[in-house]
Amino acid sequence: MVILLDIDGVLVIEPAWRKVESEADGFTRFDKQSANNLAHILAETNAAVVLTTTHRINFTNQQWFEIFKLRGIAINSISKLNNKLSLAELGERGKEIEVWAKDNCDENFVILDDDPSINQLPEWITQRWVTIKPFKGIDDEAKQKTLSILLDR
Repeated sequence: MVILLDIDGVLVIEPAWRKVESEADGFTRFDKQSANNLAHILAETNAAVVLTTTHRINFTNQQWFEIFKLRGIAINSISKLNNKLSLAELGERGKEIEVWAKDNCDENFVILDDDPSINQLPEWITQRWVTIKPFKGIDDEAKQKTLSILLDR
């Protein structure tokens, strides 16, 4: 099982105009409810995390383990959507997710993201997308839908 995970709008839900607090590691503080719900999902499914966020280029996988750990989220496996190293290399997230999904079509996956470009992807991908509502993050409804997709409920 795999969770394709965005950060901004999913775990960090503050409006862009509002100053967001940082943790001791210098990275942005996560919304408490979103972090708790993600931790619950991971505990129940033992899913691997694939980072789709543009922030993925700024830290190594080991640093990402520490970032999540500091915020109370235990992750067993973490990787990145692709090996791009700069913002200039990144494409449209929806298209990058489509490439990943085609390359990993045997995986049971879910997408946690607020990016509307995902809606333009093929239905076999969009049916695995939990649309995160702006400024709500991973609320209880999103948590239940994620669990439903991953656990085939």
